[in-house]
Amino acid sequence: MLGKLGSALNTAISKILRGGPPDKEQIRELKNAMLKALLEADVQFDLAAEVVNEVERKSMDKGLPDGLSRKKSVLSIIHDELSKFLGTKVYPLTLHPDRPTLIMLVGIQGSGKTTTAAKLAKYIQKRGKKVAVVTVDNFRPGAYEQLQQLCSSIKVPVYGDPENKNAIKIAADGVKKFLDEKYNTIIIDTAGRHKEEKALLKEMKELTDKIKPDEIILVVDGNLGQAAHDQASAFAKVTKVGSVIVTKMDGSAKGGGSLSAAVAANVPIKFLADGEDIDSLEEFNPTSFVGRLIGVGDLEGLLKEVREMEALPSKEEAMSMLSGKISYRQMMELLDTFSSSGSMKRMLSMIPGLGMTIDEDMLDVSKDNMKRFKVIMTSMTDEELDGKTKLGSSRVQRIAKGSGRPVSEVRELMAQHKMMTNLVKRMRKGRRGGMQIPGIPPGLLGQ
Repeated sequence: MLGKLGSALNTAISKILRGGPPDKEQIRELKNAMLKALLEADVQFDLAAEVVNEVERKSMDKGLPDGLSRKKSVLSIIHDELSKFLGTKVYPLTLHPDRPTLIMLVGIQGSGKTTTAAKLAKYIQKRGKKVAVVTVDNFRPGAYEQLQQLCSSIKVPVYGDPENKNAIKIAADGVKKFLDEKYNTIIIDTAGRHKEEKALLKEMKELTDKIKPDEIILVVDGNLGQAAHDQASAFAKVTKVGSVIVTKMDGSAKGGGSLSAAVAANVPIKFLADGEDIDSLEEFNPTSFVGRLIGVGDLEGLLKEVREMEALPSKEEAMSMLSGKISYRQMMELLDTFSSSGSMKRMLSMIPGLGMTIDEDMLDVSKDNMKRFKVIMTSMTDEELDGKTKLGSSRVQRIAKGSGRPVSEVRELMAQHKMMTNLVKRMRKGRRGGMQIPGIPPGLLGQ
C-alpha cells in the first residue's frame, strides 16, 4: 500500500534512527528526503512543503519533554504532521439503528465506484444489516450487469433500469422499492462524473436533492495523482461530500494525489480498497496507516510514551519535589498523571533499590479516593494547598466541615501526603547516590 512512498520515507527516517541525536544538518537532510518522497507520490507541492517545514521547525525546537530522546521526538513529529492531512481519527460508517440509511457513491468514471458499491454492501451486510443497491449508471455500457454479477455472489439485490435515461426516476423508484421491502441500508451507485461534465454534475445535485442521502461518499482512484485534487474540489462545490473511499491502493505509485483529494474536499478518508476481492475494503485508521508508511511497528506505543513524558513534572517542579517540598496541589497533580496509566510504577522501576520497597498503597490510589481527596481539597486555602501552612486540629475540622467529608477522610489525605513526601525524600537520597531520576538531566540537581 503506497509502497514507494513508504519505502522512501522509511529510508529517510532510518538515517535519523541509526545515528546519535540528530543535529540541524541531519534534520534538514530528513526534510529534503521527505519532500522528495511526498512529491514523487504526487502530493501537491504546497501540502508537501507545509508538512516537511513543520517537521523541520518542530524537530529543531529545543523544548523537548524531559527524558525523551530527540530521535523519538522527531519520529513522533513526523507522525503528527503526516496525520494532519490524513486526519487523526477513525470515522466508522454510521448506520442508523432505527431507520433506513441511504448512502450515495459519487466519483469520476473509472474510479472503481461500481466495484466499491459491492464491497461496501458486503461490509455492511457483515454488520447484520439488510442491504440493497440501486444503480443509476446508464452512462457506462454494462454497468448494471457488472453490479448485478458482483452483488449476486453475496446475495444482495440490485435495482436498475438500463433502458431508462432518467437517473432521478430510477433512483426514486429503486429507493421506494427497497424501503417497501424493509431494507434498512440502501446504496445508490451513480454514473461517473468528470469535473468538466457540468450536465452530469447538475444531475448529481438533483439526485441529492431528490433522494436526500444520509451520506455521500466520494470514490477516488489511488492512481489518479494530483488530478484528484481538482475533481474533489468540484464535487464538494456541487454537493456535500461526507467521506472518501480510496481505491486501487495495492499498486498505486501516486497515492499522494488521493490524499490531496481528501484535503480538497475537507472530508475524512473512511475506507481503503486495495484488491479485487469483494472483502478487500478496510476502515481507514490514520495512526496505523502512517505507522506502516514510516516503518514503525509499535507506533501506538511510541506515541503513548511521548505523551506520558510530556505529562511528567517540569524541571522546576521536580527540583522542588526532590528537595522534599511537595505540596498537596503537586501531590494531586502527580496522582492524576500516574495513577491511571501505571507510569508511577514504570518511573520508580528505573530507580535501583527503590521500586521493590515502595508501599503499594502509595501507587494504587483508587479513583474513588481521588474524587474524595479532590472534594476535600476544594475547602483548603491556597496556603494549605501549597504546603505553606501546617494542618492543625482546628484546620482539619474546618476543612472537613467545608467539604462535607468526615474528619477521618481529611486525615487519610494527610497520611497519603506524608507517604508521598517520604517517597520523594527517598528519591532524593537515591539521587545523591548517583542514580538517574527520570525527567531530571544529570547535573541539574546539586549533591
